[in-house]
Amino acid sequence: MWSEIALERGPDGSLSQVTRARLMSRPEAEADVAIAYVASREAEMELLGADPDRLEAAHEAFVDAQRVRELLRVRAYSLETERVWAGLPTEDRGAILGRLAAAGQPATPDAGSTVIGMALNQLVVARLIALATATKGTQATAGEAMLGLPIAFQLEVIRETGADLRVPGEVLRVLGL
Repeated sequence: MWSEIALERGPDGSLSQVTRARLMSRPEAEADVAIAYVASREAEMELLGADPDRLEAAHEAFVDAQRVRELLRVRAYSLETERVWAGLPTEDRGAILGRLAAAGQPATPDAGSTVIGMALNQLVVARLIALATATKGTQATAGEAMLGLPIAFQLEVIRETGADLRVPGEVLRVLGL
């Protein structure tokens, strides 16, 4: 599934805009198929993992499921970041770009969008850790949240958090501006 898409990262760890655009252009129906694919690979991994002779196949299923999970998360984060940035009032965009300029950073729409994407990611991870902790009954790690919660649920949390950031004034409040 989506084997033709590689997560190409720049020297600073950022994802290529081409990769983001390719993922964002995928239709919802295709993303739904990818979600089902991840669930089936994870189920396969559980079955194979019980057999010591099939651990390599279980590992392959795990790696493949995690690759598609990450592609789905990047797609969801990118779409939500774009929606939040596009919905910001001009003065809110100006405040973000002004803060970037004051910090000596490029004051471009791409940089502003990156700020929103980083805030969105931090909010989502915090929510997922809290939800995984509640499920587990003890403090969960980010890794446990990313692996232990179903991908469809994670994508819903990303969408809901993006919707929360589209509430007027919320981005500036979250960023402390």
